[in-house]
Amino acid sequence: MIRSSLEEIGFNPRSVVTVGTFDGMHAAHRRILDALIEKTKAIGGRSVVITFKPHPQEILGKQSVELLMTEEERVGMMSDAGIDEICLLHFDRDFSLVTAEDFLVRLVNDKIGLHELVLGYNHTFGHKAQGTVDFARNIGKKIGFDVDFVDKVVMDGMIVSSSNIRKLLKEGNSSLAGKMLGRPYALEGFVIRGNGRGRLLGFPTANLKLVDERLLVPSFGVYVVEAMVESEKFVGLASIGVRPTFEDSGLPIVEVWISDFDRDIYGKRMKVSFIHRLREEMKFNSSDELIMQMNEDKKMMNEYMVKTQNIVFQFNKKR
Repeated sequence: MIRSSLEEIGFNPRSVVTVGTFDGMHAAHRRILDALIEKTKAIGGRSVVITFKPHPQEILGKQSVELLMTEEERVGMMSDAGIDEICLLHFDRDFSLVTAEDFLVRLVNDKIGLHELVLGYNHTFGHKAQGTVDFARNIGKKIGFDVDFVDKVVMDGMIVSSSNIRKLLKEGNSSLAGKMLGRPYALEGFVIRGNGRGRLLGFPTANLKLVDERLLVPSFGVYVVEAMVESEKFVGLASIGVRPTFEDSGLPIVEVWISDFDRDIYGKRMKVSFIHRLREEMKFNSSDELIMQMNEDKKMMNEYMVKTQNIVFQFNKKR
């Protein structure tokens, strides 16, 4: 169940609880949830995730946070993982002033019950990030709950974290970012009308208006993607950039081309998963040069999919 307050959860002294933002629901996050569920089953208890909206750094930081997923996706993945209770707490300035001890004792232990707390190895909570694993253990000894932590997860020599995944996506390394996420990084948006230039070039594209403008847009370039529209999956190409050959507005655009696809999908919701980055954004001297490169991109896409067999696909036949 998804709750908006701790009071809605109700009291159960056999609650196994974790706390965190869980932006991205990456491999390390899932390991924490797996540990939570395992410990819950061992005592016949209840698993509880306490998470936040908006992202705490939007309140505490000096810069906006580029999100790795929407709130809907985040709680949906938690629910699919088998968590019994998900509490999506509103995070504001007042909440940021709650001390770590008050959070654990007055809010979590007294309101919902606390048999065991499971944290990521470096997770902090409470005012001025005073709450650590060792701090929680000291409180647990006083009032009677256990504390465990899940160690870091390392892939290709890099710690799996939301910040590192953001860094990889900004660098264009969608492959390693996807490995850390356990799935390709994806953006969702609604298909809007563009200037129609792609159709004139022989590559009609769908322009996306993101469902949340805070979502991180990967590094400019051309990507092999999987596009889901109207519950169907297709393989195609996505271009992210400012279209330097024709445009000078400097506004980033996400546009998607799907092979042999000719449907009216304006206004439809599309999910675009970034499988592999083929190249950086380029400026061409003419439309003919651009068309030649787009045909080369299509060829590289086909070769990549055949070589890696990342996903099983079949291009739609023209209707």
